[in-house]
Amino acid sequence: SGFRGSPRSPPQKLSAPPGDPPGTPPLAPVLQLLRNQLQEKDALIRHLESDWERSRAQREREERLLVTAWYNMGLALQQQQQEGGTAPRGLASGAQSFLAQQRLATIARRARTPHGRAPSS
Repeated sequence: SGFRGSPRSPPQKLSAPPGDPPGTPPLAPVLQLLRNQLQEKDALIRHLESDWERSRAQREREERLLVTAWYNMGLALQQQQQEGGTAPRGLASGAQSFLAQQRLATIARRARTPHGRAPSS
């Protein structure tokens, strides 16, 4: 098969793509470029993961602050009502929901100050 005088030509060696200098491995620059891109993408992934973790922690802190604020507001309202504070329209303090009390407070505030105008003195 590969003897002298055989009609078949010898197997051809793979050559470097056109433009590569002879004798250099043809894939070395491409591999280095791909490695560099991979390193850049890994760095970007690490950066994005740390940003996500900071955002998650910030969101959790904000949620805890909101829950604490609602708790403190409800506690203050309850204490105010127990101390003989404002029970709207003479009703017992537990007769209305929190939202109903807030609506009444808003209506009373708007009745005192016309909307969009500074209070007259």
